[in-house]
Amino acid sequence: MNTIFYFPKEYNVSSVWPILVFSFIIFPALIISSIKMFSLKNIQLEKDQISLEDSLIYRGIATVVVMIHHYSLRMNHPDKMTYYWYVGYLAVSVFFFLSGYSSMIQLNLKGEKIWNHYLIKRLIRLLIPFWVTNLIYALFYMPSPMQFIKATLSLKQVRGTASEWSIVWFLATIIFFTVLFWMSFRFFHNKKYSLMLFAAGTVLLVVINKFVLDHDHYWYNSSLAFGSGLLYAQYKEVFNRYIKRYKTLIMPIVIICLSIVFMATTKGFQQWWIQMICSELCICLIPVLEQCTILSSALFKIIGTASWEIFLIHPLLYSAYYSVFNDKYGFSGIICILTGIVIGLVIYQFDRKLIQYINRCFK
Repeated sequence: MNTIFYFPKEYNVSSVWPILVFSFIIFPALIISSIKMFSLKNIQLEKDQISLEDSLIYRGIATVVVMIHHYSLRMNHPDKMTYYWYVGYLAVSVFFFLSGYSSMIQLNLKGEKIWNHYLIKRLIRLLIPFWVTNLIYALFYMPSPMQFIKATLSLKQVRGTASEWSIVWFLATIIFFTVLFWMSFRFFHNKKYSLMLFAAGTVLLVVINKFVLDHDHYWYNSSLAFGSGLLYAQYKEVFNRYIKRYKTLIMPIVIICLSIVFMATTKGFQQWWIQMICSELCICLIPVLEQCTILSSALFKIIGTASWEIFLIHPLLYSAYYSVFNDKYGFSGIICILTGIVIGLVIYQFDRKLIQYINRCFK
């Protein structure tokens, strides 16, 4: 492939302090500022389910975590940024949990109407951004027409070399969950049996990736989260009743357990089942926070709307930046992250109009 850009094995950062300040001070401060009210007292927040705004805020936060995670993995002298090496799958588990939750909520609200062009619409929302960003990748990596067509049809990202990382595993997994959700709930009207079938499919996903395909842990260490989202959405009244009653006890227990397991993963305990436990503890925070907080953040909400596009495009922007510029003052990481957000938002606007046009064809 006649690539004009390459994905460097490491990012030569002249100073780690700017990205450290951004990752451990500015970013957490933005998260804290999005919490408009926090209380463990038994007060009514009128929140029986996760709102669309809250969901977008969680997605926006998770998106930034993934971007910092991917940047920290390539830093030549990461220093304390190594803690971000271990949070990527936790952010992905948030995406899976919210996707599962919203799928079940829509099913409960719409009933059988949800299945009208369900697979087509869902696949369009997933594949159009992928194909659009793949076309942008092709402008940089200049594959032959046959290489581009082959990559597009096989759902693989256009890359300079085979050694460069790809995030298509997420696309493959979310498509699997989309089809599994359709198969589990479209043809079985008893949701208990449907949930059991979905759980069996999730176990099969883990077994195949772990023992048959021998994929790395990130292919499946957050896979339980989608089913957890389905389960919480289906029985949210029961879960919320206990959370409201015992949140003063549940909140510190979840935080302490998550902190212990997470710190264990940073000290070498990287077994897949430990990561799964950490992933599930992480998403347990979402229902608890929903009963303790009121969130509001225009910034994270905007980022959350374009999370898929940002997720797809940011590795290319990192590559392009470090193929052209040298880091002199340590601000390259912040520039890459902010650029990824802006470009992702632009691509999202294009994708949104294109998807709206395509969806009109199915009405």
